[in-house]
Amino acid sequence: MNINELIFKLDDSYSEDDFYYITSFLNALNTAGKSKNTIYSYFRDLKVFFDFKNNNELLKKIPINNLKPININIYYSYLVSEKGNSTISINRKKYVLKLFFEYLIEMEVLTKSPIPKESIIKSKSKVKAKLPTYLEIDEIQKINNSIMDYYKDKFAKSRDFFIINLFLHTGLRISELISLDIGDMEKTKKTDFLSIIGKGNKERIVPINIEELAKELHDNDNLIEKYLEYRYAMDTDDDALFVSHKGKRLSARYIQIALKKIISYSNIGKDITPHKLRHTFATHFLKNGANLRLVQEVLGHSSISTTQIYTHSNKQDLMDAMKKNNIKY
Repeated sequence: MNINELIFKLDDSYSEDDFYYITSFLNALNTAGKSKNTIYSYFRDLKVFFDFKNNNELLKKIPINNLKPININIYYSYLVSEKGNSTISINRKKYVLKLFFEYLIEMEVLTKSPIPKESIIKSKSKVKAKLPTYLEIDEIQKINNSIMDYYKDKFAKSRDFFIINLFLHTGLRISELISLDIGDMEKTKKTDFLSIIGKGNKERIVPINIEELAKELHDNDNLIEKYLEYRYAMDTDDDALFVSHKGKRLSARYIQIALKKIISYSNIGKDITPHKLRHTFATHFLKNGANLRLVQEVLGHSSISTTQIYTHSNKQDLMDAMKKNNIKY
């Protein structure tokens, strides 16, 4: 991760100390093995705080090691009243700021964190947990049909069909999918296991049989095999599994844009991203009988509490379960 590229985003309102503290914090995250996306996300949230501090007449005069809880509360109020941030966004910014100040304590810059304690008088209003958006089976079929119907380019059709269904049947993160090499798929076809290097550089194994997947998808045009044939025939030095017409590894942005077009063609009325395809995999995996620990392992979650967001049910699921499993006389 090139920390300097992020630091260049800071303007002249930042003091030398601020530059040093932020750079040091980002380097610590990098050393700890945090992903590029995580480091950028933390930097972005931290920048919101420092931009506010440096533009506030009261706070800009206060050195970082003299900040008090009341000063931080002014920032929290700003996030609500002026920025209009959601509760989820505010909680994330609070977490990053807390982590930053804890790091400064560890560095002996601070003796005590200025993060305010939660009020002893708890608010009655609770944040309603947002359930993950996922695709129903008929919506997945519409997406696959839209690829069949709207794509004229045979190479792009076979590649994007493969990409979408690999997301849906493995739960890969977009960063994991674009990092796959052609050699990974060769091993998978021999072993029926896909080896993934996920967050924190941890390896995990995801079972998948490519031939069985094609049958399950009723891939009568053999789009997955055709893509692999196209890929093997390409004259390119890039080892990537998924490439452009020019033989270059696809970027995350490229896949996000392609998926957006596919969703608009399919007319399913949902805002679907690659991460929501991951939600879809996890939700159906659980619905079809997998236990939470298995889902955690396949998704590469370090904590099972992260996996638990997929245990949502709809009213019909509850009704069916009650009829089937309730006390019988």
